[in-house]
Amino acid sequence: MKWLCALLLAANFTLWGYNSLQTTHISTRTSAQINADKVKLIASLPVIVVNRPSPTPDTEAAPLSDPIPTPSPGPTPTPRPTPPPKITVCMRWSGTGQEQSDTMRQRLKSLGLTSSETNISGKVWVYIPPQTDFELANRKAQQLSGQGVQDYYVINNGGRWQNAISLGVFSSREGAERRLNELKSQGVKSAVVRERDDSPSHTVFTLRKITPEQQQKLEKLNSQLKGAQLQISNCS
Repeated sequence: MKWLCALLLAANFTLWGYNSLQTTHISTRTSAQINADKVKLIASLPVIVVNRPSPTPDTEAAPLSDPIPTPSPGPTPTPRPTPPPKITVCMRWSGTGQEQSDTMRQRLKSLGLTSSETNISGKVWVYIPPQTDFELANRKAQQLSGQGVQDYYVINNGGRWQNAISLGVFSSREGAERRLNELKSQGVKSAVVRERDDSPSHTVFTLRKITPEQQQKLEKLNSQLKGAQLQISNCS
């Protein structure tokens, strides 16, 4: 009998536990239904999705503004050729005697040429004695030019000093000696110094910026005057 009582007691406890679980479940569901009127729905804001294209290596950014047009270059001007420089020289024209100097001055004026004049006169003369003929005197003058001597002229006036080569007239012996020593240093051995009252005086015309055309005209005039000497000189 005791075991029957224990079995009934266990069955009662089992039934009581099951009823308790059902009651709790029903109470919870009922409470949720009762508070349903207190639940408020909150409207959700729409979500706007902006699709931005992913940049690719081949995609260039669009310009912010229209590009400034580049003006097309105009035609390239043709450079003008530079004219070649005009070749000019300086010259010295020497004559003997006042009469010949006056003639040379008039000839220069007729050609429209201006010059500076130097009157050389004195009692001390540096020269090479007269040669046997005018052709030999000219060859001697060319030799002097090759030695670097510039201030000289061949006398060809038919006088006493015909075919002599004048190398300078000085007012003092000292000046003549300096000139002679200079000539010797250049290899001139036949030059001498003379102190005589009859040594010829001459006028030297210095001309600058002489063109080849003007030089030809001067050479033609020089050939017409005996004893005149035309030569190219330094433009100093």
